[in-house]
Amino acid sequence: MSAQAEQAARKTGRGAQRVADSRWFEVTARAGFVGSGVVHLLIGYLAILLGIGNASSGKETDQSGALQQIAAVPGGVVLLWLVAVGTAALTIRLVLEAVVGGRTDSARAWGNRLKNVGKAVVYGAIAYSSASYALGAGTSSSSSSRSAAAKAIATPGGVFLLLLVAAVAIAIGVGLVVIGCRRSFWKQLVRPGQPVERTVTVLGVVGYVLKGVAVVVVGVLIAAAGFRSDPDQATGLDAAFDALRAVPGGSVVLVVVGVGFLAFGVFSFLRARYARL
Repeated sequence: MSAQAEQAARKTGRGAQRVADSRWFEVTARAGFVGSGVVHLLIGYLAILLGIGNASSGKETDQSGALQQIAAVPGGVVLLWLVAVGTAALTIRLVLEAVVGGRTDSARAWGNRLKNVGKAVVYGAIAYSSASYALGAGTSSSSSSRSAAAKAIATPGGVFLLLLVAAVAIAIGVGLVVIGCRRSFWKQLVRPGQPVERTVTVLGVVGYVLKGVAVVVVGVLIAAAGFRSDPDQATGLDAAFDALRAVPGGSVVLVVVGVGFLAFGVFSFLRARYARL
């Protein structure tokens, strides 16, 4: 890289960092955690309804189902736009942190950058879905998953790609469980005083562990779709919840997982206040 190009890159990086550090950007990024919290609360609520038998197994109990619930209430479109804007701002911040964050090329710095990219994908998906539902163009995530799986299976090497996606999903789920058990989420938070710290700890542990369990189940279902060449099995959280309910004692497990999503939702609200940004 020439000296002029390197200088331009540094100037661009400093400009991006100034944007990420601005007060208005911080506020909207924190709003992204609130938006994520709303979505997780609704997913937890729908999962519990399914577990106690007050919802049909065909009803969407994943992110798209949660967004449908928001869209259906008075003023829901406004709330969807708030969720979309907040999570979009958080996505942009995470991308900027991945690009200009970290001052070294160490393995840890690159690991943090990859984590930020992964988080950006998650929050970006919420932002996109929220905006789609606000515009009346939202689609079922289960249908999208099945369509993508069918296309993958039909292409050469598609089964391998599907199994790779399954492995990534399982790894993410296990990672969430580890984060919860080790309480490493505190690395991203400013510690408040007691008893708030104890409350955040309990919510974080419960939320991360049980959400991780649900994501692992999603990964297992995607793997089953790959092994059986059956795209109908490659669905999202709603199918994972149905699968949990189908096993002996699964309704109880499903309610517990739903409580975990509720805990993660409340944790996200507190994270909006105490996140290191």
